[in-house]
Amino acid sequence: MNRVYLGMGSNLGCKVGNIRRAVSFLKEMDGIQNVELSSFYKTEPVGKTDQDWFVNAVARLETSLSARELLDACLEIERKLKRVRDERWGPRTLDIDILLFGESRIEEESLQVPHPRIRERAFVLKPLLELDADLEWAGVRYGDSLNSVRSQGIERMESVVAILGASDKPERYANMAQRFLVEKGHQVALVAPRGESILGVAVDRRVEECNSPVDTVTLYIGSARVGGVVEGLLQVMPRRVIFNPGTENATVREALEAAGIETLEACTLVMLRTGQF
Repeated sequence: MNRVYLGMGSNLGCKVGNIRRAVSFLKEMDGIQNVELSSFYKTEPVGKTDQDWFVNAVARLETSLSARELLDACLEIERKLKRVRDERWGPRTLDIDILLFGESRIEEESLQVPHPRIRERAFVLKPLLELDADLEWAGVRYGDSLNSVRSQGIERMESVVAILGASDKPERYANMAQRFLVEKGHQVALVAPRGESILGVAVDRRVEECNSPVDTVTLYIGSARVGGVVEGLLQVMPRRVIFNPGTENATVREALEAAGIETLEACTLVMLRTGQF
């Protein structure tokens, strides 16, 4: 088995969700195990700057595949997520680069390992060193290169709790949950069909429009409407989805769990009040 580090980036569609879906595909593959993902980082585009900002992360895994087999697997994942290679450094739903492959040095067409620009890019170094602060190759510590990239625009992204069915009415459970979550120190994202903001937080029309890493989605829409948001939830790929009373939908729960998303039927307010959230 070789320990491998993969760099991942996306600036089209549901950016964080694209990377999470790629990790989900990796975990399902034979010959790959112990997949871990760094935090997500919001970064400025490099090379071609007239495009949307990127989300970047690094994955660490162990594999019995060869480097070429792993590259082919990564290219297939890019294709599944509709990566189109129209221009170098252009917009993309997903980009996966092999950064390090065990102790190997590889110089082949379309495959150079270690990746030749690891030390030049903050969006690679920061998540890479988050996974392994003492990482080195050929006796040189990657951490020694951090000072040279400090001027590059990069921001670690905080996880959020998405309230699907947010409300501006204080008596509604969604509004109570929003206030309680904030009191408990959670960052929130709001999804509702109308309104610009609630309690000072901007409102998205669809959950897949949330640009922050969504850890938990708590549902406050009727069970009949839940089926209409399942595709968005599968794009976002949260860690878990809470079905509050009145939102239960067995078919949706089955679809989410098949994608590796934890689901539970519970009351978010009770979980917060009892310290179980």
